[in-house]
Amino acid sequence: MVIKKFTKIKDFGVFRDFVAPRALPEFKRYNIIYGWNGSGKTTLSKLFASLNSGGCGEFSTALYEIKDDAGATCSHGQNFSTPIRVFNQEYVDDNVSFTVNKAKPILILGEENQEAIAQIERDEKEISIIRTKINEETRQKKEKSTRKDRLFTDIARTIGQNTRGAISRTYRRPEAEAAFAKLSEKHILQDEQLTLLVQEISQESMEKQQKMSFTNNQLTKNFERSQKLANETVEANVISRLVENTDIAEWVERGVALHEKHKNEKCEFCGSKLSQERIKELANHFNDADKKLKEQIDIVLNDLRTDYAQIQQLQPVDKMNLYQELREEYEARSIAMTDARDKLLTEIEHFAKTLESKKAHTTAQLDLGDQPKLDDLLLRIAKINEQIDLHNKKTDEFNAHKLNVSKQIEAHYLSTIYDDVEALKTDILAHDNKIRELTDGVEGTPDKPGLHKLIERVGANKSKISSSHKACSILNESLKNFLGHAEITFSTNDDGSGYTLKRGNTVAKSLSEGERTAIAFVYFIVQLKDENFDVDNGIVVIDDPVSSLDANSQYQAFSFLKTATSSVKQLFVLTHNFDFLKLLLNWQKGNNGGREAQYFMINNRYSTSDGSRKAFLDKLDTDLQKYESEYHYLFNMIYNYQSDGTIANAYKMPNIARKVLDNFLMFRIPSSESTYKRLERLNFDTQKKAAIYKFVNDQSHITGSGFDPALVPETQKNIGYLLELMKSTFPDHYAILEESLSQ
Repeated sequence: MVIKKFTKIKDFGVFRDFVAPRALPEFKRYNIIYGWNGSGKTTLSKLFASLNSGGCGEFSTALYEIKDDAGATCSHGQNFSTPIRVFNQEYVDDNVSFTVNKAKPILILGEENQEAIAQIERDEKEISIIRTKINEETRQKKEKSTRKDRLFTDIARTIGQNTRGAISRTYRRPEAEAAFAKLSEKHILQDEQLTLLVQEISQESMEKQQKMSFTNNQLTKNFERSQKLANETVEANVISRLVENTDIAEWVERGVALHEKHKNEKCEFCGSKLSQERIKELANHFNDADKKLKEQIDIVLNDLRTDYAQIQQLQPVDKMNLYQELREEYEARSIAMTDARDKLLTEIEHFAKTLESKKAHTTAQLDLGDQPKLDDLLLRIAKINEQIDLHNKKTDEFNAHKLNVSKQIEAHYLSTIYDDVEALKTDILAHDNKIRELTDGVEGTPDKPGLHKLIERVGANKSKISSSHKACSILNESLKNFLGHAEITFSTNDDGSGYTLKRGNTVAKSLSEGERTAIAFVYFIVQLKDENFDVDNGIVVIDDPVSSLDANSQYQAFSFLKTATSSVKQLFVLTHNFDFLKLLLNWQKGNNGGREAQYFMINNRYSTSDGSRKAFLDKLDTDLQKYESEYHYLFNMIYNYQSDGTIANAYKMPNIARKVLDNFLMFRIPSSESTYKRLERLNFDTQKKAAIYKFVNDQSHITGSGFDPALVPETQKNIGYLLELMKSTFPDHYAILEESLSQ
């Protein structure tokens, strides 16, 4: 399989959020990727390297997806099916130590022990088959794990929405999985139960309510007194007229008392003289026993009125003061209590009216009927107080209650996915067992060893037939051809630990950057031939192999690369060097007319808010293919620069302007002086020269302080100054540059 496209890259270094556009071409056999220094080339090489292991520790949270030529995808956490060998700084650090000037051994197969070689081939073929099976089992396991995770993610969202307020933290998938693990059986609620519990969750804590109280123990006694007085009679010479007319009797009785008080002998109403016979007659009618009875009746009536007022004040609290789930039952009990209260009040009224009548009929017994009982009212009050107790208890235990309710809701929703999760867990376990079987083998079947046994056997056989000495001679011959001399050599260590770099007969010291680059690249090229990599069926990725190399060495590196990868299944070369880019482009133009090649570049987008940038893969700029030198290309960029008012468009221009100025000064004043001193030699406006120097020197370096809003006008102004300087001080040179733009 070969890589056809990076469909998406997220949070992998500067590749923060890359999604391949439809217009972006697919990778071919040969792929050349150009990018400025710091654009993200090395980061992309790390991504290629991570495909061998399934992940990159440096970017552990990254997500990416790669499409192969069969249309299948490989994502973060999976190994790409085709082996990949990557040359970058990490590769150099892992294999060649320039601190102690040593390198790891390279093992190249010898010609002896053909049976071991054949066994290796058979085992490696079986290893490939087993890895394919493991990858498929892993893929299916991941798919089902993803489905299981999605179930928990979705149900966690539902639980969170329906238990909002019960807990302060956000409810997510880990909480749902932890709760599910404690679920021993399903707990499905009825719809109405669930609705009620969800409503409870949304409630806020309410104030406690005072219970109803009725402690009038005198009412029963007052009923008893009333009955006694109703049955009591007084003996008197009654006046029938007064007996028959109680209102007149009350009036007369009051008048007798007033006449006695004022010792009047005449009727205060008509003025006639009161006869002794009439006074005696009225006195006999309203005797002391009669007065006493009436006084007792008035006392009881007053007590009954007090009782009435107390009972009338018995009012249940409004149902809205209680929790919603208690209101319906509370309202029913409140109605029953009110009915019992009103019935008792009616009975008290009956007793009072009868006693009022008794006052006019003190000589007769009156029937009050059955004595009213308080039991029913007290029972109804107790029933109301039960609901209030539940309300108050809930308030006391509100947080604990809400948590309990939330657990019931949680258990319900987890139960809805119970069967699906258990089925997926069973499938995942089956995949795990199969992977374990493929990896470790099946006990009792030595003829079917697992992956680990096969790898171990391959390693044992290779150790018999491989030699690091053979690689050493190849390294030295290659390094000699690269450098043009044999001053620096690889020497095999006696302990088999690898090679020591020597200059003459002593350990090499003070290696130049160019020498280090050459050594590392030669080592990589030779290692492509080792036993652990089949270049004909592998993918090779090379990141900037010509860094710190002069022009001649660059061509040597290109030649080595070209020869070593002639049979490669797929090649990726990343570079920032324009001259090296041209070598690569010309190579591919002559290689089947470039039909097997594709060209890309890494661009950056910049945030105007915080100065952060995002890398993305794009088609190679046609101007980069058009111009024969970087100088021509960069001149074209500043010559045709048009500000669109954005910082992002202006951001790269100071760096480009600096390169153009350095190249121009090299042509105009070929000396070893600094850029500043060479610039000062030019006969041009002093203030404009100062502005140009400040622009290319200050703005071309990242300060870490974010974007300067003044960059946009400064860029447009100073690009104009630079072009004016070039045209004014070297008009013939400038004219030739202009002509090149139209070609």
